[in-house]
Order: sequence, then C-alpha cells, then structure tokens
Amino acid sequence: MELISVNVGKVERHQWKDGDATSSGLYKSPVHGLVHVGLMGLDEDEQADLKNHGGFDKAVFVMPADNYKLFHIHEPYGFLGENLTISGIDETQICLGDHLQVGSVLLEVTQPRSPCWKLGEHVKSVPTWSAAGNFLNNYSESGRVGFYCRVLQEGILQKGDPVTWLPMEVELSHGYSRISIKDLFLARQFHKSEKDWHLLRAAEDHPALSLAWKKSIHNLLTDHAKHSL
Repeated sequence: MELISVNVGKVERHQWKDGDATSSGLYKSPVHGLVHVGLMGLDEDEQADLKNHGGFDKAVFVMPADNYKLFHIHEPYGFLGENLTISGIDETQICLGDHLQVGSVLLEVTQPRSPCWKLGEHVKSVPTWSAAGNFLNNYSESGRVGFYCRVLQEGILQKGDPVTWLPMEVELSHGYSRISIKDLFLARQFHKSEKDWHLLRAAEDHPALSLAWKKSIHNLLTDHAKHSL
C-alpha cells in the first residue's frame, strides 16, 4: 500500500446547479513535499460546508486509487475530493475502526463518504466525462465511495509514503464487529434486508463511528422499529 497523491483545495465558487453559484472546497489539487496533518485535517485545505464536511471525525478524506478506473475518471487525483489517494486497498477491505499509519500520521476510519449533488455536478461539468449513465447513482450503488478518518496522531506525510493498514482487532475491542466501509454505506443508503438492519445495529454502538453517522443510523433504526410494530 502506498500514498500516491496528497491533495488540498481552497473554497471556490462554481456555476453548477440551475446556474446558481455555489461555494465548494470539493476539488483538490495534488501537492508535493511534506504536508502537516493536524487534528482538523491537512494544512492549506479548506471546506465550504462545515456542517457536513471536516471536523474531528472527518478530518481526512481517503480515496482508493482504483476508484478512478472503476468510475472512468481521467482527471488528476484529488478530483473526487479526497485528501489522500492510496493504492493497494479498497472499501471492501477497509473496516470501521481500522487504523492507517501514513508517514508519522495515524488515522482511524470513522465513516464512509456521504456523496451529495455537488459531486455529481462536479463530474458532469468535465468535458472528458464520457461514461454512460448517472455518475452519482453508479457511485452510490457501488458502495465504493471512499472514507473519512479522524487523526489520532498528528504528523507529517508526503506522496510516496508507505501506508500501513492496522485492522481493528475484534478480540481487543470488546467484540465489536468488523464492518467494511462498502457494507456500511450500502446498508445505511439502501437498507434492503434484515441483514442490513443487523449491520446498522452493530455499527451504531461501534466506538469509532462518527457522531454524524451515529445520529443518522440511530434515526433510521428508530423509524424502522416504529414501522415494524
């Protein structure tokens, strides 16, 4: 596993939906050299919507590099909004609560990305986008959406650093389930089966889960219980 791109971006105005200008820090550009990562994320990186992006639970957004091929994205890394682009692993393997050591930075996986309309408009606005179908639907239905991390140890990283995957040890974590990022996203997004509801119940009590997703899952489970009576 390797850190193949480090990406930061400034808040910019974009003419996306219905011609209205919208502020967004979605587009990130690759940077070279040493980058400091603090508890709130990468130096020089900005977020426009602080209600839904950034914060301690979502300080760093990570995207597996293979997703660019999967979704036929030919733009430079950072185009999908990620801070760190990594090779050698994806959302079917990475689980809630896993740790990633990158340079001197230690990260903890807290939730999948929750894609919004801005990402769909962003992709459609690029002339090189030629894949058939609706990107945002395909992206969501795949469960390959990337994931957020909180910073457990601040430090320095740079492109080319090895990435060490440290899976959360179930036997050392009071029996909490291993829940892959892909399965967690699909269960919360679509919750089609009892298996999905079981997974969401397990995820709600997971100590690594972000507060935002904990609240969202709690509300889903509460509504489901009411309708199951």
